[in-house]
Amino acid sequence: MLPGPARFDPSALSALSPLSRLFLVSALVMALAACGGADDGDAGEAAAATESDPATEGAEMAGLAPEQEEFWANLEAFCGQAFAGEATNMREGDTRRHELYADREMVAHFRQCFDGELRIPGHIDDDRSRTWLLTRVDGGLDLRHDHRRPDGTDDDQTMYGAATSEAGTALRQEFTREGQRGYWVLELVPGERFSYGNHSGEEWLVRFDFDLNRPVDPPPAPWGYEDTEPHPVGS
Repeated sequence: MLPGPARFDPSALSALSPLSRLFLVSALVMALAACGGADDGDAGEAAAATESDPATEGAEMAGLAPEQEEFWANLEAFCGQAFAGEATNMREGDTRRHELYADREMVAHFRQCFDGELRIPGHIDDDRSRTWLLTRVDGGLDLRHDHRRPDGTDDDQTMYGAATSEAGTALRQEFTREGQRGYWVLELVPGERFSYGNHSGEEWLVRFDFDLNRPVDPPPAPWGYEDTEPHPVGS
């Protein structure tokens, strides 16, 4: 049988001189403090190890359906480039959208490309408030609308959007929001156009078409992104 732990006999202290007792107590206090410090350090390292790292999260969620991988690669090919466009497919009688978008000069700029996110500002004349954020998420793609004021602060309505619920195709992805009939669409017709728009499920409500045969000089940064670097053309 293994011997049990040694037991401390308090009466043994009486046999020690006062100075020896002081040294012994001091040593015990220092030993307990060292043990406590080690525990705190271990807990800190454990907490640090469990903290989420955005880069790691992006890597873990990078897997997409083959159709979405191809769609992502198709858009990445435009990184650094900008294309002129216009609003099309607006329904007759939709005065609100006609007032907002008809006869306006538009530019889509594939401005920033990261491993897990593509940032595509959509300029309308001098209005630089819109940036479409396409993100790789667990199970698909997510589209958000980053709306800013001229001073770079968030607009009252911003970061709304939805994620894909189906694999889509290499040329078209639909972003559906639960409880809504319609959806947002990103669509690509090779050699012809890149499009963003709203679809009712039966027809386009509005579609912005950007002519891939009409590249333009990259516009200024969208509002709120002036301090960020654009993706260099051809990199």
